[in-house]
Amino acid sequence: MPLVAAILGGVAAGAFARLLDSALPAPWNTLANPSALWGLLPFAAVTALRLRGWPAASVGAAALVSMVTAWIVLAPSPASGREVVLWGVVGVFAGALCGLAGDLVRRSAPWFHRVGLAFMGGVVLGEALYGILLIGGPQWLVEGAIGLALPLALGRRANDRIAGGAGAVLVAAALFAVYFAYDAIAAA
Repeated sequence: MPLVAAILGGVAAGAFARLLDSALPAPWNTLANPSALWGLLPFAAVTALRLRGWPAASVGAAALVSMVTAWIVLAPSPASGREVVLWGVVGVFAGALCGLAGDLVRRSAPWFHRVGLAFMGGVVLGEALYGILLIGGPQWLVEGAIGLALPLALGRRANDRIAGGAGAVLVAAALFAVYFAYDAIAAA
């Protein structure tokens, strides 16, 4: 049942993201399709469903892959085969990782909780940093604020918020390099 809920949620989220992309004016429509913000879906799904371990990873992957699928199917022009494969592979791995971060955030051990906060906040913040430095526009500041707000809002105690926020900054810095690699693959 959690897998079906994740798939249906992913399809709905993909359709909603496509609607936002067409309805919002530029540059704000960019917020409808950044991969890091899409990672919030598997993170939230796993957190809400209270899944752990492999079920968290598989539900996270299913949620993100179904979101990507809906996005592709509803596209005004068809995606290339290369894009479909790239998005599918990224969807599986990123969805699983974001699902596992949702698992970690729910755990009672402070270390696991903080790692989950740092990972998810850092993924969003890292993409925002990339956008701020290489693309430009106010929409990336909003995404950066979301990335910083995640550990602050979801941390249970002050120590969790501080460690999660600091970890998010470190993860963001590391992901900045990953986004360069992704661009090199996607543009080649």
